[in-house]
Amino acid sequence: MEISHTISQGVITVTPVKWLDAAASEEFLQYCTTLPAGPVILDLSGLTYISSTGLRGLLQFGKERRNQGTDVVLSGCSGFVLSVLRMSGFDRLFLMYPSVADALAAMGKTAN
Repeated sequence: MEISHTISQGVITVTPVKWLDAAASEEFLQYCTTLPAGPVILDLSGLTYISSTGLRGLLQFGKERRNQGTDVVLSGCSGFVLSVLRMSGFDRLFLMYPSVADALAAMGKTAN
């Protein structure tokens, strides 16, 4: 898995790419511990696969951020990943937006 992040207008956009499976979930969570405080958009547009362990990683990260008083939203979900998120009820646990720009707009920000 590749992972990167950007910060724009106080919002952190985290972009994991390829698979979020058992092997990548721990790497994802470790990476997320290095992020500064603030609201987070998880841009999942680059994911092609997510496993139950990957779902658990998203859930754990979301819970940790909510406990810190910040929001975590999902964007760019499609195909297999979107199907798994919906089947698992993640569309009821996280706000989901079609794109990062849509998520930023919902947060009252504008895309750069």
